[in-house]
Amino acid sequence: MIKSTFSAAFVALLTGCNSTQAEQPQDATLTHINPGVTTQLQQAIQSAKGGALVTLADDVFTNSAELLIDHGTSKGPDGMPIMGAHNIPSEKFILQKSKGKCLLFYPKKQLRITLVNVECEVL
Repeated sequence: MIKSTFSAAFVALLTGCNSTQAEQPQDATLTHINPGVTTQLQQAIQSAKGGALVTLADDVFTNSAELLIDHGTSKGPDGMPIMGAHNIPSEKFILQKSKGKCLLFYPKKQLRITLVNVECEVL
């Protein structure tokens, strides 16, 4: 009796863990990309990190769930690179899917932005 109760509790515990894991966002890639999707990604990135709209490759998030955005090297009035400007770290974004929706995750701020009418698949 104790053995069957323990087994039932263990199975329930595993089931609970699996359902919790299934609800966690998972890394994904885009299945369809068009200018509207690219614009939405640009706006989401701008909203998350601030600054100007970024230029994205035509195949962004189609081969990888991660996007690294490097800062351009700032130049002084003499046209020479400003000391230390090359030390600014890249900005990282991750495409994820959760509950059937595609999300853009910005780890620096632990921010997730839902992308509307964007199709992606879990890796």
